[in-house]
Amino acid sequence: MSDLLRVIEVTRRYGDLVALDNVSLSLAPGERRALIGPNGAGKTTLLDLVAGVTRPQRGQIVFDGRDVTRLGPVARARLGIGRTHQHPAVWPGLSALDNVVVGGWLRAGGVRRLYSPGRLRHHLLRPSLRVLDSVGLGRVVGVPAGELSHGQRRLLEIGMALAGAPRLLILDEPAAGLWPAEVEQLTTLLARLPAGTAVLLVEHHLQFAYAVADTVTVLREGRPVATVSATDTGPA
Repeated sequence: MSDLLRVIEVTRRYGDLVALDNVSLSLAPGERRALIGPNGAGKTTLLDLVAGVTRPQRGQIVFDGRDVTRLGPVARARLGIGRTHQHPAVWPGLSALDNVVVGGWLRAGGVRRLYSPGRLRHHLLRPSLRVLDSVGLGRVVGVPAGELSHGQRRLLEIGMALAGAPRLLILDEPAAGLWPAEVEQLTTLLARLPAGTAVLLVEHHLQFAYAVADTVTVLREGRPVATVSATDTGPA
C-alpha cells in the first residue's frame, strides 16, 4: 500500500533555534500516529509543516503522491488535509451548526452545487447535523460557539474538520481541557472514523494517545528518538 503522507528529511529553524532537524516519517491510509514528547520538542512545528502553515527550510512533504511542500493550508485542505489547533479555532459569533456548515462548504460543492434549498439541506445541512451528533453537540445546534464551554469548542472544531471529509486529520492536543467523559467520547469518535482516514496527533494525555493511535513517535529536541506500536506497549 502506498503511503498517504511522507515527510522527507525536513528541517525547520527559527533563527538559531532548530525546531526540527532532518525529520522523516510516513503514514499509510488509515494509520493513526501520535507524537509525544516534552514542550519544545518540535511536535506542533511538525503539524504546521504538514498542514502548510509553515514551510521547511529543507526537505519535502508529499501527500497522496504529490509534492505539496510549497502549497499553503487552503490548498492542502482541498486535497484532504484537515487540521485542529491547540486553542480551538471556531467562529464565536456563529452557531455550532453554522461553524460546521463552514467546515463542510467546499466538500458539499459550494455555490455551484448548493444552488437550491433542497440541495442545501441534502448536501450540507443534514450532513452537518450528523457531524454535530457524532461529536456530542447535537443539543447545542443553535448555540453561538462563543457561549460553549472550552471542551465543547474543542469538539466543535474537530467537527468542523470532519465536515470536510479529510483523508488526513491533524489534531493538536485534542484531549486538552476535556472532561473524562468527553475524552471517552472523543476516543470512540476517532475509532469510528472511516477506515481510510489517517490521523496524526500531538498529545500530552498519554493514556488517550495510546488508546487512539496505532504507533507512537517520541520527539525530543527536534528529532524522533523512538517509535513504538501502541498495541504492544502503553503508559504504565
